[in-house]
Amino acid sequence: MVKEILMSIFEFDSNPLIFESRFYVTGLFNNYLPVICKFHNIHHTLNVVQFCHELGEHYRLTRTDMEKLLVAAWFHDTGYCLDIDNHENESVTIVSKFLDSHNVSEKYMPSVKNLIFATKRLEEPSTLAEQIICDADTQHLGAEDYFKWSMLLKEEFQLKNNQELSDKEWNHTNISFFNSHRYFTDYAQRMWGEQKLKNLNQLKG
Repeated sequence: MVKEILMSIFEFDSNPLIFESRFYVTGLFNNYLPVICKFHNIHHTLNVVQFCHELGEHYRLTRTDMEKLLVAAWFHDTGYCLDIDNHENESVTIVSKFLDSHNVSEKYMPSVKNLIFATKRLEEPSTLAEQIICDADTQHLGAEDYFKWSMLLKEEFQLKNNQELSDKEWNHTNISFFNSHRYFTDYAQRMWGEQKLKNLNQLKG
């Protein structure tokens, strides 16, 4: 499954920086990601990269903007390898060092950092690319297999907090999140909005 997703992403783009990002992040997760990260791992990251690519293609982002978007997508959760509670900041630190090592110009970095910071739930995206990465990061809310992802997230939450949650408590938490969440792009609203509503209704059950 992972191999198939990778092929679908990279058959369209042979950009060396994106390939390097893929190999770097995959290695980082393999070696340093805490075992409690049942949701925030390479599978979620692959999903985010895939849907960033899909939305970026739909909106015809420039090659440079697409490159920045996909680099940010690869790195957006790498901070979980260092500090789960402060992962966005750590992700920015990691990607900054990576881009420095690849001699990327200083003018390039702020856009990538802003894309990662946009994935914070309290951040309002200010550019189309930021809207895209936010929508891709929460695509699972509008996915047919949402409840598979939800159970992984529940397991991660319980392990992290050493706390058991009943299905009712977990559903209540998710209903609150659904009610506060919105997809920013019209593409995401059109593609995932209907299934998201179905998932919410099933949560309310």
